[in-house]
Amino acid sequence: MQDQAIALEVIERLDQLGVPYMVVGSLSSNVHGVPRATHDADFVLQLGTTLFATVLRHLEPRFQSDRQLRFEGVTGTKRHILTLKETDFKVELFALTDDSFDQSRFARRCLRQFLGRDVYLQSPEDVVVQKLRWLERADRPKDREDIASVVGVRQDSLDWHYIHHWCDQHGTRPLLDEIRKTVPPMPPLVSE
Repeated sequence: MQDQAIALEVIERLDQLGVPYMVVGSLSSNVHGVPRATHDADFVLQLGTTLFATVLRHLEPRFQSDRQLRFEGVTGTKRHILTLKETDFKVELFALTDDSFDQSRFARRCLRQFLGRDVYLQSPEDVVVQKLRWLERADRPKDREDIASVVGVRQDSLDWHYIHHWCDQHGTRPLLDEIRKTVPPMPPLVSE
């Protein structure tokens, strides 16, 4: 898949630069749940604003970057958007924030095999919690589908205490409970 190959290219550059990162968004929910098509790759980076320029410079041979830091309405965070030249595929680079959940999910990122290499992904629990936040803010059907996918595939192995803690903090517990009632168990992914 094009999205995975492009994500791996970005990951290789981040590793070369020594930039701590975490794959988030649809790619992380694809790994932890049932894969779906996506037209972007999202990353959270732990670095100061001055280092963003270095990252952008190393990605620019293949990507056209919007050097302006943008505010993202659904997540309430700042990001840089890069577009793969001659396509509409986007890579979004989010700065790690001081938000307690953002800090927690970055600390809990997990090293998983992704197309033959070790990659830092947000945990399946954090996919659920973050997608619930986005669903509440923007009511995007794809977020509901991703939550149901991860819950269905991983429901027996998820840390529900952790998920409930953050859902109670964010006020998304009723939404989680509603979705869980509709999700039938799914077989585990073949790769496990």
